Amino acid sequence: MKILLHLFFTVYISLHANAFFVGHMSINFKDASRTGGYTISGGITMPGTGRTVGSEVYYPSTVTGDNVPVAIGQFPVVVFGHGFAMGWSSYDNIYNRLASLGYIVILPRTEGGTIAPPPVHLDFGKDLAFLASQGIALNTVSSPTAVAIFNGKVLPKSAIGGHSMGGGASYLGAASNTTLTCLFNFAAATTNNTPNSILQSTLVTVPSLVISGQKDNVADTAVQNSHYAGLASSKKFHVIIKDLTHCDVGNGTDILCAIGQPACSTPSCNSIYFARYMTYLEPFLANQLKSDCAEGQRFMDSINSVSSNRSGRKILGTLVCPSVNTNELISNNQFKIYPNPVKDIINIEYTSFTNTPVWFELYDITGKLVYKTTENSSTNANLLKELNISKLDAGTYFLMITQNKTKNAFKIIKN
Repeated sequence: MKILLHLFFTVYISLHANAFFVGHMSINFKDASRTGGYTISGGITMPGTGRTVGSEVYYPSTVTGDNVPVAIGQFPVVVFGHGFAMGWSSYDNIYNRLASLGYIVILPRTEGGTIAPPPVHLDFGKDLAFLASQGIALNTVSSPTAVAIFNGKVLPKSAIGGHSMGGGASYLGAASNTTLTCLFNFAAATTNNTPNSILQSTLVTVPSLVISGQKDNVADTAVQNSHYAGLASSKKFHVIIKDLTHCDVGNGTDILCAIGQPACSTPSCNSIYFARYMTYLEPFLANQLKSDCAEGQRFMDSINSVSSNRSGRKILGTLVCPSVNTNELISNNQFKIYPNPVKDIINIEYTSFTNTPVWFELYDITGKLVYKTTENSSTNANLLKELNISKLDAGTYFLMITQNKTKNAFKIIKN
C-alpha cells in the first residue's frame, strides 16, 4: 500500500491543472512607507497615502474580461518585474499563461523611465516585495468593493520574478524576505544602484530558479552564474536555454529592448523559446506555490535529463517530495467515508472549517485522474457529499480531498 500511495503522489496532478479563463484588473496599491511611484489612469485605487504602485493584475476567472469574478478555488501570487524601459505588456505570453494555470499575476508599472527620470532599481525591488505581501492581503480586503472579488480566493504563498532590470530587482525584493515562498528570474541584469543585486543575492534563502540565454549579450551567463553562486538557498537551479537572446524572453516584440539585442525574427521562433523556458518555470512554480509533488518530480526530471534545448545547468538540492506514510494519510477524523468497498455511491460526511471550496478527486492505481468534482462549503458546517462512481471499473482507487492547502487521501475499493 505504501508503494502504491507513493506512486499516486508522484503522478498527482495539480489542483488547478486545467486552464482557466483570464481576468484583468488595474490596481493602484499604496505603500505608506514611501513616496513617488506611478498611477494607472482609470485603475482602482486602494485607500491610504504614500507611494503609488500602479499594477496590472491578471488572474483565473469565470469569464475573460476586466474586473470579472475570480474562478472557484484559491490561487497563489506571482509578482513579475519588467525590464529596463520595457512595458509590462511585453510579457503577455508569460502572465496570460500563468493566470490560466491558476496564479494571480501582479505586474508593477513603476520605474519605467529611461533617461529622465532614470529607474531606481532599489525602489523597484521594494515594489516587488511590497506587492508580494499586498497580493496575499487581497484575500481579506473589502474596500474598494471591486477588489473584494479576491476575498477568500488567495492562497497565502508568493513568488517574485522578473526579466532584465526586473530580474535584478527580484534579488533586492527577495533579500531577507521571510514571507516569500520562492524566487525566479530571466536574464537578471546587475542593479546599477546601491545595493548591488549580486551582493543582495547572498541574503536570499528561498528556493530559486535562474534562467539565462545562451546567446544573451546584455546580461550574459557569467552574470547569471554570479547571481546563482551568491544565492544562500539550499534549493537553487540555473538553466541556460540554448539560442535564447536577451529579448527573446516575453513576447519578443519590445522595440527598446531590441536596441540592446534584437530578438528572434518571427513569432514562431518566439513560441519555441517560450516553450523551452516554461518547461522549467511551470513545474517549479507548481511545486513551490501549490505543493504539487508530481510537478516537483517533473522539474527534476527535466533539469536532470539530457536536452538539446539546453546548453548548461547548475543544480543544488531537489524538489522531489519525500515518501508519504500511509497511516498519516488516512488518520483524519474530519471525514467519514462509506460504504467501502462500494458499488455505486460513495458517501462522504465531513466538517468544513472554512467557507472555501472542497475538491474531490479520484485516481486509479496508475495515478490517472478518473473523477473530479467540487463543492462549496461554509464555516463549521457538517456536510454530506455523494460521489456516483457506478460507471468506473472494479478495482482500487485513491480519493483525494482538498480544501485550502490541506490534502487527505483514502483508499477506496470499487466492486
